[in-house]
Amino acid sequence: MKDIFKYIINEFIERELPDIKKRDMDIPLYSNKIISLIGIRRSGKTYLLYDLIKRLRKKISRENIIYINFEDDRLFGIKLNNLNEMIEAYFEMFPSKRSEKIYLFLDEIQEVEHWEKFVRRIYDTVDASIFITGSSSKLLGKEISTSLRGRTLSFEVFPLSFQEFLRFRGVKINLHSLKSLSFIKNSLDEYLKFGGFVEIISEDDVRIKHRILQDYI
Repeated sequence: MKDIFKYIINEFIERELPDIKKRDMDIPLYSNKIISLIGIRRSGKTYLLYDLIKRLRKKISRENIIYINFEDDRLFGIKLNNLNEMIEAYFEMFPSKRSEKIYLFLDEIQEVEHWEKFVRRIYDTVDASIFITGSSSKLLGKEISTSLRGRTLSFEVFPLSFQEFLRFRGVKINLHSLKSLSFIKNSLDEYLKFGGFVEIISEDDVRIKHRILQDYI
C-alpha cells in the first residue's frame, strides 16, 4: 500500500489542475482548524479543494501538498492502519518536509472506517493543515463535530446558487438591460427545472439532463 500511496502522491504533484470557476464560498486557506466540506455527491466539493490547492501552489512548493481521493480504485479496501502508510510514504519521498508545514487534502474520507482517529492524531502531532470532504449521505456535519471534538470548521456544500448558476453560464446581470433580463429569465426557467448541478449546465440534451439527475438520485 505504501508504494501505491507514493505513486498517487507523486502523480498529483505532477498534475496540472483544471480551470476552476469561483464559488461564493469563503473557505479559509489558513486556520488552526481542520476544514471539513460536507455535501451531497456532485455538489462540487472536490473542485473547492482544487481551488484551495491552486491558491496554495502560487505560494508554496507543490511537494508540500498531499491530495488523496479515497474513491480512487487503487485504494479499494483501505483500512485505518493503511493511513499511517500514507504519511510514511510521503516523508520517505520528501524527508526534508518533516521540518516544514504540509497541507493534507483528504477527499471523500468517509470511505475509510474510523478515519477520524487518524485525522485527530495527525492534527495533534504533525505540522499540517488538514482539509477533508465527505458525502452527506454517509458523513453528517454533527458526526464530524462529535468525532473531531472542536478541532474542525465545517462547511456545507450545496449545488450552485442561482447567482453562481448565472456566472457559470456566462450570463451578465444587468437589471436595466432587456437583453440581460431575457437571459436571466431563460436561465431561471432552466434552474427551476433542473437545479444547480454543474454537470447539467454543459449538457444541452433534455433527455440526458433527466437521466443524469435520475442517476444522482
